[in-house]
Amino acid sequence: MNDQIKAFILCTLAFLAGLLMVGCNTNRSTNDDIDKIIKAKAVVRTMVNYPDSLDFHDMKTRVIGNKVYLTFTASNAFGVEETHTVDIDVN
Repeated sequence: MNDQIKAFILCTLAFLAGLLMVGCNTNRSTNDDIDKIIKAKAVVRTMVNYPDSLDFHDMKTRVIGNKVYLTFTASNAFGVEETHTVDIDVN
């Protein structure tokens, strides 16, 4: 193999390794993020008619700064389940 091909392969592998590392770090939650999620979920519990029917879609939860985005399903006043996405500011 000539040196140009080796260099190209090494650069490609380094680039892919970098992408993998960035992808792994974006899904980590800090303790601060977890506290924000808990506070936001407590706010949502006060907003719904039937808190016992509340089901959070945790895989869709994300924190950006002080804003927590939550998706949840809960029964409305007629007993029909509805899915909502809300963003809640927490400090």
